Amino acid sequence: MEYGPDRNGGMELRSPDDLPSVLRPREKLFRSGPGALSRGELLAVLLGSGNGKESAHRIAERLLRRHGLDNLSRLPPADLGASPGIGQAYAARLAAAFELGRRVSGETVADNRPRINRPEKAYRQVRRLAAAKKEHLVGLYLDAQNGLVHQETISIGTLNTTRTHPREILLPAVVHLALGFILVHNHPSGCLDPSPEDIEFTRAVQRASEMMGIELYDHLIVAKGGYTSLRERGVL
Repeated sequence: MEYGPDRNGGMELRSPDDLPSVLRPREKLFRSGPGALSRGELLAVLLGSGNGKESAHRIAERLLRRHGLDNLSRLPPADLGASPGIGQAYAARLAAAFELGRRVSGETVADNRPRINRPEKAYRQVRRLAAAKKEHLVGLYLDAQNGLVHQETISIGTLNTTRTHPREILLPAVVHLALGFILVHNHPSGCLDPSPEDIEFTRAVQRASEMMGIELYDHLIVAKGGYTSLRERGVL
């Protein structure tokens, strides 16, 4: 539920063809952006031209009056399709749009910081390292909601090694009040398997971070073929 005035002002909405072009939802969206549209107008854009008997505006407003936006977004596709004027095609379009919205909201925290709660999401932040000619050690520092509060290149090494002291890794976590962090380093050789030195280094950092009350969530190895999670490998 959201607080705020009804942008439609309680007025009856006419067919889009009866409205001046500047007031039609699609034109308004391109002119002023989706944020300028009311809920009914946004739904009308998804519903297109309506069903021949009713305009998309009328169908959208009826759905909102009956269900409210929050409940409407949670209706099963079959129930959406059973609503007057909808049918399977429009039901599928609405269900897909609502699901995309849920997935997008799950990718970020309140202030739009990336939310990193799985190895593949960490990889998205650093996959550029796969093309680096030297090893880079990068830290991704996260808050209590797994939001990315800071990303730092901790060190750059040679063709096949980069190491640093745990204090250099933990300092950004302290400065940025991170609850935990993820380490990432690349293998210019293309090998995605952790070396014995990688495993030993990871466990040493884990021990140091536990003493500080800051959790090492994972350590990723990145190469042109993708990534390896040391947590998934059982190292952490």
